[in-house]
Amino acid sequence: MTTPPPAPRSKRTLLWTATTYFGEGLPWSFLHQMGTEYLTAIGASKTQISSTSLLHLAVTFKFAWSPVVDLFGRKRTWLIVTQLVLGLGMFGVAAVSSTGNLTLFWAVMGGLAVLHATHDIACDGFYLQALDRKGQALFSGVRVAAFRGAMIVGSSVLVYLAGRTDWLLGFGAAGAIMILTALVNAAVMPHPSEVRPADDGVASPGGTKRFAFIAAYRSFLAQPQAALVLSFMLFYKLGDIMMFAMSKPLLRDLGIDTSQRGIINGFGTAATIAGSVSGGALLARYGLARCLVPMIYVQNLAIPLYIGMALFKPGFAGVTAIVIIEQLVAGVGVSGHVVFMMQRCRAAYSASHYALATAVVSLASTFSGYISGPLNEALGHPLFFTVAFLASIPSLVLVLIVPKTPLEPARSRPDA
Repeated sequence: MTTPPPAPRSKRTLLWTATTYFGEGLPWSFLHQMGTEYLTAIGASKTQISSTSLLHLAVTFKFAWSPVVDLFGRKRTWLIVTQLVLGLGMFGVAAVSSTGNLTLFWAVMGGLAVLHATHDIACDGFYLQALDRKGQALFSGVRVAAFRGAMIVGSSVLVYLAGRTDWLLGFGAAGAIMILTALVNAAVMPHPSEVRPADDGVASPGGTKRFAFIAAYRSFLAQPQAALVLSFMLFYKLGDIMMFAMSKPLLRDLGIDTSQRGIINGFGTAATIAGSVSGGALLARYGLARCLVPMIYVQNLAIPLYIGMALFKPGFAGVTAIVIIEQLVAGVGVSGHVVFMMQRCRAAYSASHYALATAVVSLASTFSGYISGPLNEALGHPLFFTVAFLASIPSLVLVLIVPKTPLEPARSRPDA
């Protein structure tokens, strides 16, 4: 089989990969960063703040309905429609935040979490559908950078806005941006042909929707060394997630107020974008097999910086420097992990398989993030961040033995 040439870094491809993953990143930032900052600002307990991690449950279990996106309609349509509805839901959170009713706040955020998970399925499936493997590696840094760019908007610009005004305006601005993003995506996204399970010869005899639904899960779990692959996905960001869950309370306890945290978030996310773009370029040039191990080590060995922050309590400048360094290497690590997960997916079930992969990661996010609050309250900041670093050690071992070659041979995608 002839290997297809590298995907051209065309302006159009650059544009739609950026706009679609900006649209994926903003809801995530809204749920897990803006939501955390809102609860921090109103004086909620650390346990309640860490409960935002439970919103990951929707992502964890999205594999249960991910084949619906593969089997019905077009991924492009799913993506745009869910973005529009997410924008409307953000307006709902804005209205609820002004009332101070936390029960209603959690109910609306829970509904948005399900919509966000469904949008993720469509967005990731569309990316795998529209680009060949070389294109996926080439633009992996762009998608991560765009995702992080949305985090700058959410965790920095909008948090700063909320700190200077109120959360009604901060959350409402997020909804307006989300709807605008959906309209832009409708204009710039290509129209690739759908790759259906029956088209790829993977579905069960008869190619029925019911058999294809079951085959989506079976074909993912039947891959070589599946247990090792799943274990690596589970432990990959375990320590990093624990660190992130309690980073805002740490900064609050160091005297960093909401507006200052918004500024720090902006610098940190910009550093992550730089790291992710650099990581994508390295992966495109040298390949996953040569890059994955150093990327994972660099990412997780930065966690001790937060131990130092908790012990030595630096001022605003010192905190900002530590966050920038940690986020820079985090961006590099995320690029490697994204490409690893994409290479464990079969083309016929791109949305379903990627949803399963991210569900495993989300499982770690949900429970490690949730226990971080009570654990931090029991141990204090220095010992808690030490435990977070220890939780990263399994990933440093597993990355040495996990398979790093693609699950399927390279295949070309139609030029959309």
